[in-house]
Amino acid sequence: MVVPAYCRSRDGRVFRVQRFSDITTERARYVLRATPIRQPDAHPIELACELQAALLRDKIRHGQAVPTPEDMFEQLWQQLQLDLAARRA
Repeated sequence: MVVPAYCRSRDGRVFRVQRFSDITTERARYVLRATPIRQPDAHPIELACELQAALLRDKIRHGQAVPTPEDMFEQLWQQLQLDLAARRA
């Protein structure tokens, strides 16, 4: 699943979608931000998910499934779509 660069809400507003990640030795943070186009005073909608590196290492050590960055962004994208639909519903 690829997160698109732009999306449209049900009420027709267009948002620019940006992906950010910050991976350190202690955590992995994934952020998806939707910024309204042509609305300079509107605040962006931002969703984030953070995973602790110790938990990820433990999962790897025990042979458990570890979420990939694409999995994380897909989950954030699905939540963003729900949030955009709920804002003007």
